[in-house]
Amino acid sequence: MRKTLLTACLLIATSMQAQVLYVNNSDGTYQAIDTKSCGDITFNEDKQLINIGLDKENSIISRFFTGKITNIAPASNQGDELTYTLTPSVTFDAADKENVNEVTQAIPTDELDEEYGDFIENYSTGRMVKITFSEDGVKASNLTSGITVTTDGGHIVINSTVGKVGYIITGTCSNGSLKIYSTKKFQLVLNKVNLTNPGGPAINIQSGKTVYLSIADGTVNTLCDGAAYSAPALAADGTEEDQKGTLFSEGQIIFDGYIKGTGTLNVRSLGGHAIASDDYVIIRGGTINITEAAKDGVHTKDKFILGRTEAYSPVVTVKATNNGIDCREGFVRIDAGKLDIASGSEAIKVVYEDSNPDPAVTPDAYINGGYVKIFTTDEKSSAIKTTRNYTQNGGIIHAEVKGNGSKIVNSDGEVLITDGKLTGLSSGTLATDTTSAGGIKSEGDCTINGGTIAIECNGTFSKGINCNSNVIINDGDVTLLSTGRIESYDKRGYAITTLGLTVNGGKLVTSSFDECVSATAVGINGGIYHAITESRTTGLEDITTQTGGWLLYRTGDE
Repeated sequence: MRKTLLTACLLIATSMQAQVLYVNNSDGTYQAIDTKSCGDITFNEDKQLINIGLDKENSIISRFFTGKITNIAPASNQGDELTYTLTPSVTFDAADKENVNEVTQAIPTDELDEEYGDFIENYSTGRMVKITFSEDGVKASNLTSGITVTTDGGHIVINSTVGKVGYIITGTCSNGSLKIYSTKKFQLVLNKVNLTNPGGPAINIQSGKTVYLSIADGTVNTLCDGAAYSAPALAADGTEEDQKGTLFSEGQIIFDGYIKGTGTLNVRSLGGHAIASDDYVIIRGGTINITEAAKDGVHTKDKFILGRTEAYSPVVTVKATNNGIDCREGFVRIDAGKLDIASGSEAIKVVYEDSNPDPAVTPDAYINGGYVKIFTTDEKSSAIKTTRNYTQNGGIIHAEVKGNGSKIVNSDGEVLITDGKLTGLSSGTLATDTTSAGGIKSEGDCTINGGTIAIECNGTFSKGINCNSNVIINDGDVTLLSTGRIESYDKRGYAITTLGLTVNGGKLVTSSFDECVSATAVGINGGIYHAITESRTTGLEDITTQTGGWLLYRTGDE
């Protein structure tokens, strides 16, 4: 009976001049069909699916599940009309940089909170020691008992056993450095300092305690190391001291956004990392420009957090030969601010490779807010690489990767996107080990619950999503373009390659020169799926089960 009624409605409409029919779906979506230009109308064998050629040649097909249709009526304007774009595109929206959400961190008030000490708001500085550099040397003033100082030209070493102390660093020296040994946490205020150490780090903090690094309001500060480091000093136990970069600390480095949060710090590294910590780095304020890094821009062990409090939001720029942000045994989290990375290797790298791994270590990448712009060029160098999970709950990412075998998001675990915006352009092709380039790569499930994802891969054999488990789209707006022309079919490019694709809601647009989807099964239970291919078929015909939603597809002539 349903088949008869649907056919009757369509046949009647074709006899009416310029008649438009609206097929209304139970989920609130509908398809507008111009019956003067539509082609064949066919049902499948069990009468559950109807195919309507949207043009006379039947090169564009609209397919829907009849069991979810509430009515078919002429000229009824209800809801948003489904539109079909034959040439979808992916572009970076300049307005995204200004229209971004930020997650403001609450300052803990309970001293037992594990993050209590990560906020300078919970630390009080009693005495401020002043360190003044010049081309003639370096001087320290306002010292107190428990602090000793030794100098050698423009190089100064501080030993401290005093708590609640801060150091104000100022002046210019082209052959100087600051080294601090401290048994207590302390504050370091950069106030118009321009410091270069031709033989190693400009600032070397040999203390496992927290350093609150403040950039004085309205000031510009510059740190630079040397291309070749001198032999490291020996620690008390006879081991060599670390000196990993221009600004190095054995403990936590916390760039605060509270007392002194609006100044600028320029860091240049000719021989090591630009900023490095054997613990973790948190940035909540100031403008930090890593203008050059011979190795990583920011290199940490436990974690890297870009966030904010109510007072300030940070701006960070990184230009690195190797990785932009490298976290070796922890996680990376972006909550707020603006982060611009241009790197040779991975832009953001979160890895944990250990023969006896600690189960408490979670090498995850989280994007919760803020704006992240990425450009990376080397082979197999991804915008974001994580050896566990990638989660995006907000924020905006603009990523361009050009290296062969590179990815926008490369996760050894699961990918979960619930909100925010991810725009990516990938232009690489196969790497030397035949690794393909692409957009999102995940070993576990790739689940999209919301947000906007737009990825274009224009390199031969590239893939929009390459998932070794299942791709599940519950909501959101997803565009995946794999446009590289394939000269042979030995290795193909797909918009999606996965074990199973399930579309429960939202909108999915795929476009590929070859097949759109490589999967054992595709399930369309709701939402809207547009599939476009330039050659052969869409790859959907024999593997798709549809119990709702809309499938609109176009196949090529080859």
